[in-house]
Amino acid sequence: MTKVSYYILGEDSLEARARFAVKFVRQSFRKGLDVHCHVTSESEAHTLDQLLWDDDESFIPHEIDSGDSSKAPVGIGWQDPPDRHGVLVNLGGPLPSWFSRFDHLVEIVVQEPQVLETTRANWKQLKFDGYPITQHDLRS
Repeated sequence: MTKVSYYILGEDSLEARARFAVKFVRQSFRKGLDVHCHVTSESEAHTLDQLLWDDDESFIPHEIDSGDSSKAPVGIGWQDPPDRHGVLVNLGGPLPSWFSRFDHLVEIVVQEPQVLETTRANWKQLKFDGYPITQHDLRS
């Protein structure tokens, strides 16, 4: 069963959410994990791609998934990545229908109304379906 982690930030900006996603991806890459960042659109994929290139702490090998077989340890995309099964960082709103194929689902919550609405709905669905959820409250 997919492990689920919620990271709750005190900030209210999508930029803070993306910065935390980069930090989480960096740590996961260093652990040797396969990561897919799910976004809503190609333009969001390019924005996250640039943030990963701009990361000051380390080079994170990544690519925008084009639906083909992926080669980089970190993928970014808005569609089902058929060859990925490790960590899914959901920045794309509602749960994708294929999320349960992943070992670990990560939701990053910021205090922005649309993000709160979507991540709460995802939480309710995951709880109802019996997924184990770990909450990391980073607001302090």
